[in-house]
Amino acid sequence: MAKLTVLGTGNILMRDEGVGVHLVEAVRVARDWPEDVEFIDGGAGGLNLLTVIERAERLVVFDAAEMNLPAGTSRVVGTDQVRDETARERLSLHDAPFVETLRLCEQFLRAPEEVVIFAVQPAEVDHGRRLSPALGKAFDKLTREAVQLVERIRKPASET
Repeated sequence: MAKLTVLGTGNILMRDEGVGVHLVEAVRVARDWPEDVEFIDGGAGGLNLLTVIERAERLVVFDAAEMNLPAGTSRVVGTDQVRDETARERLSLHDAPFVETLRLCEQFLRAPEEVVIFAVQPAEVDHGRRLSPALGKAFDKLTREAVQLVERIRKPASET
């Protein structure tokens, strides 16, 4: 079992909807990661992620989220916010299927002790394999932020 699972979700055939999948690959190749970090392309997500979530000790998820912010803006949603019922209603991650899958794990299986979502505001969710120009322009910055997040989650404050 990896100590940290990094999961990218989204549909790469729908432009910016696939930013999480693009990010997980970019972060994976950005540096040499130790064996305790596992990178997974979760595709469009859904119930097929139950086993991934269930076996993770700590989980970082990269995903597109409608947050009514400028395109390419990122927000980190922490464990408490992900598990907060009122926050779930305000958090739109493709109508929240990942959050719903996490809820199923918590109710019926096992959920990670820590879950952090790196949410990115999309510009265009439409047919196409490439990210929109706005996300393409922001992608290097998003990758750096995502790498820093994974590094921080991998080494909790008590270890630094």
